Amino acid sequence: MHPAIKIILFLIYGIAVAFGGVPSLLTGAVLVLIPYLPGPRERLLSALRMLRRMRWFFFSIALVYLLFTPGRLLFSAWPWGPTVEGVIGGGQRIASLVLIVFAVNLLLRTTPRPALISAILWCLTPLSWVGLPRERLAVRIALTLDAVDSVQAIYRHRPREGERGEEPAADIPPIGLKARLWRIGATAQRLVLAVIEQAESIPAQAIEVPRPSSPPLAQWLYPLLLGALFVALGW
Repeated sequence: MHPAIKIILFLIYGIAVAFGGVPSLLTGAVLVLIPYLPGPRERLLSALRMLRRMRWFFFSIALVYLLFTPGRLLFSAWPWGPTVEGVIGGGQRIASLVLIVFAVNLLLRTTPRPALISAILWCLTPLSWVGLPRERLAVRIALTLDAVDSVQAIYRHRPREGERGEEPAADIPPIGLKARLWRIGATAQRLVLAVIEQAESIPAQAIEVPRPSSPPLAQWLYPLLLGALFVALGW
């Protein structure tokens, strides 16, 4: 399948599961999970790792929806608390985000990076009609993708606590929320410094953006069928 068609399918899918109802979410779950079943195990594990990194984001969404959505109280004996509408709304939002994460991972895992950049460049063709430099945007996307891999590698190989032979700060307790927040801040600081140091040491290099090509006419049936499916479900 042409990479540009994959991107268009992803956009239709993302909009449908984000703004659709329960039928769209259930259909979206089936559509996105089917490619994971015959695929390699690493594809599913990478999606689960992405979800794990977003766990606090999901928690904040659930908290906002549960406690600040007006409606019927989930526990009628309480004067204030989570509502039924909050549970439903928060559950739908989190479910849609989970499906979108699975779709993003599938797109990145099944599309080589040069082909993905070429497809993005093709999708940005209307920008050139109004004089905007689509090539510069494509180069920025390529640099961002490379930077994400570099930052992940630095984070995975960062020194663990106790490996550097450093003594913990005396004013930081060994356990508790304060200690955890301090460690998160210290890790973020070391990560930023390591990224800056790496960026300053890497020599300038040329980035080649592949020449975009148009998708085959017959493959446009895929986004049309996907859009028609979600419209039929009430999107």
